[in-house]
Amino acid sequence: MAVKLRLMHGLPIIDIDVIFAGRRLHLKNILLDTGSAGTILDADLVSEIGVKPEGSDKTAIIHGIGGTEIVFTKWFDSVILGDWSVNTCKIEIGAMDYGLDIQGILGFDFIRTVGLIIDTEKMQIYSAN
Repeated sequence: MAVKLRLMHGLPIIDIDVIFAGRRLHLKNILLDTGSAGTILDADLVSEIGVKPEGSDKTAIIHGIGGTEIVFTKWFDSVILGDWSVNTCKIEIGAMDYGLDIQGILGFDFIRTVGLIIDTEKMQIYSAN
């Protein structure tokens, strides 16, 4: 199976589903980013399924093209892209105020685990596995 990529501001965009504590959320406008080591999601959106900061959460300062941001980390049941999923995923949660209308970044952690191949000519992704 292949998943179509679409472009937003020249960047590759996809949709994903996430499951946290058994609750599922569909997210649109997710940046597929081989340059991001991890996956980060918009705090306001994932709060709909009960994701909120707690005292035991690890926090970090991340640096990227969008600037510097403080995030907290949560373990999700799974992240799903098309027919592919990764279970028990560590995901960073932050404000994501990057000046783009994106709801998250799917990073190299997911891309590598699933074995995604990005075909920029056909504007689709598929898995080698």
